[in-house]
Amino acid sequence: MPKFRCIPSPYSLNSLLALLCRNQRGLELLPQVLLNSLNMNIRPEESTFHLLVCALCRMNKVAYAIEILQRMIDDGLSVNDKVFSVVLSSICAQGDLDGEDVKGFWRESRKLGLSPDTGDYNSVISFFVKKGRGSDACNFLNQMKSDGIKPGIVSYTMVLSGVVAEGDYMLADELFDELLVLGLVPNVYTYNAYIAALCKQKRVEEGIKMLARMEELGCKPNVITYNTLLGTICKVGDISRARELVREMKYKGIEMNLVSYMVIIDGMVSKGEILEACALVEEVLHKSLPHENLTFDEVIWGLCQRGLVGKALEFLGKMVGNNISPGSRAWEALLLSLNLHTKFPLPL
Repeated sequence: MPKFRCIPSPYSLNSLLALLCRNQRGLELLPQVLLNSLNMNIRPEESTFHLLVCALCRMNKVAYAIEILQRMIDDGLSVNDKVFSVVLSSICAQGDLDGEDVKGFWRESRKLGLSPDTGDYNSVISFFVKKGRGSDACNFLNQMKSDGIKPGIVSYTMVLSGVVAEGDYMLADELFDELLVLGLVPNVYTYNAYIAALCKQKRVEEGIKMLARMEELGCKPNVITYNTLLGTICKVGDISRARELVREMKYKGIEMNLVSYMVIIDGMVSKGEILEACALVEEVLHKSLPHENLTFDEVIWGLCQRGLVGKALEFLGKMVGNNISPGSRAWEALLLSLNLHTKFPLPL
């Protein structure tokens, strides 16, 4: 540019940096470019540093971004809310950080007078939920309300999921009631989280009523909704009720997935309904769904226990035909049923 009698400006520098920050090779050239810009009396502006911080975050170089951010603060340069949001979301996306790192950055940012928005709060809430710290997520939800920001259904749903996973069911009830009072409309994820809380407390009837309620309000349940209810119903041994739910799923066009099959098959095996379980396993094989050997082994064991060795061998053939390797429990059941007492190692 000087050769063509054109004076470079910070705007020119920013344009070049924006191009270089797109890939690793360009980033390697940044130090030399910045040094050259100083030799040409081009002083980087705050916008220049903002650009570098955001670019580094996009490339997951968060540590370098934070270092530049700290230098800006030390030199008295201002940091706007947008840069804060980008760095915060990048920090929260780091799976190897603990909660204190996030809290520390949050506190320092607030001291600088930065104002977080809904997206910033959601980033932190999501981080703590993924870390299994639902109570911390709830604290940030409360702080969000204290700052005059009305949480949306996404915020409440994330916190609800977090406290349910943590086992604080009383708080889950309070949160669900609160979001309804605020006029928020629960979505399928909200209902799924709350139904999971009810089921974990074995409040199955309330869970089924909640299923009906969500449909009345125009929220269509999905396979996760039904799997949650099926799991609890099968654990208490009410297989007939589980069958009703399965029929309801099919009527509503909700396709059963592997979890659905495994839950009800395990329930049937535990209740001794081996032939029905066997039919469902064959349905899984017919649909070419992923499979788990444990359930198949239990079916073979149950068939052998009832003297249905021929059926067990037939079922074993279908397993092998679908490239499923029987486990040791299946082989043990077959050998015992065939009265083969020879001692030899069973295949794993």
